[in-house]
Amino acid sequence: MCISLRENRFRLLFFILFYIHFIPFVAKSQCCSTGSPVGAAVNVGVLSRNTLRVNLYYRHSYSDTYYQDDHKTTELTSLKKAYYDFTGLILGYGITKRLTAELDFGYFFDKTQVLKYEDYKTTGYGLSNGGVTFKYGAFIKPAKQIEVTVGAGLRYPFRTEPQMHNGIQLNRDIQSSTNAFGVYGLLFLNKGFPEITLRIFSINRYDYNFADKKDYTYGDILMNSLFVSKKLFKNTFAILQLRGEWKDYDYENNKVSVNTKNTGYYLVSVTPTLSYSLAGRWNISALCDIPVYKKYNGRQLTPKYAYAISLSHDFNLGRKAKVEIAK
Repeated sequence: MCISLRENRFRLLFFILFYIHFIPFVAKSQCCSTGSPVGAAVNVGVLSRNTLRVNLYYRHSYSDTYYQDDHKTTELTSLKKAYYDFTGLILGYGITKRLTAELDFGYFFDKTQVLKYEDYKTTGYGLSNGGVTFKYGAFIKPAKQIEVTVGAGLRYPFRTEPQMHNGIQLNRDIQSSTNAFGVYGLLFLNKGFPEITLRIFSINRYDYNFADKKDYTYGDILMNSLFVSKKLFKNTFAILQLRGEWKDYDYENNKVSVNTKNTGYYLVSVTPTLSYSLAGRWNISALCDIPVYKKYNGRQLTPKYAYAISLSHDFNLGRKAKVEIAK
C-alpha cells in the first residue's frame, strides 16, 4: 500500500467521523488498540467548568480461538491461549463549560501467550501509550439533554524501542506499546429522556497511526459504539453497548508484507454494564465484552471475552461562593 493512500485516509478523517454515525452500525470500528484497552467507565462528553474527574480501571482479556475469515480454524495454529491484565488512569478537567481536557495512562501487568504444543509461554509488560485529548461541546441543550461533542487527541509512546527479554525482542503481539505516535478524532452524540430515565448516546472514534523507528505501522482503527442506559433502582443503572470495530492491515515499509498479512479485522461485540452512583460523584462500574461476530484477515487468535471494573470520582475545584453573614 503506497503512502499516498494512507495520507488520503488521514485527510478524510473528520468527514468519516461525521458520516459514520449514519451508516449501518454493524459496519466497522475498534475500541481496544495495542496501546490502550478501554476501561469500564464511559468518559464521554464535556465536564462542567473546574470539575476534575479521576477514573481508575482494570481490564482482563482472554483469547483461545483462531479465526480465518469469519470461521473458526485449528490448522497451522501455534498458540493455546493469550491473555492480558491492564490498569489505566484517566484524568479529565473542565477548562470551560464547553472545553474539556483529558490525560490517560496505562500499564500492562502482563501480556501473555501460551504455546499450543510446548510447555512454554512468553510475556510482555510495561507502560502503554499515553494520550492527550481535547473535547469541545459544539451543541449543548441541557434542558433537552442533548449534546454533540467533537474532540481530537495525540497518542504518544513512553518508549520508542521494542521490549527485549534476555537479549531477544518480544513479538509485537505482547509488546506493551506501539512504540510510535498516533492521532485520533472523536464524535459524541447524546440524547436523554428523563421522563423514562433513559439515555441513548454514541461514541465514534478514528485512530491514525504513524510508523515506528523500524518503519512498522499499526493499521488505522475505526470505532462506532451505541449505548442505551436505563435507571434500574436508586443510583443503579444498566447500560447495554453494541460496538462495531474495524482495524486495517498493519504496514511494513508502507505495504502489506508476509509479516502483516495476518492483521486487521471486523469485530462486533455486545457489552452489558452495571453502574452504581454514590452521592452523585462516586461511580463504580463493571462490564463484560462478548464478541458476537468476527471476521479476520489471514489466521488470527481472537478474543473470547473481556471484563473490566472502574472507579471514578468528580472533584469540584472551583472557588466556593462566599457566605454573607447577616449583621
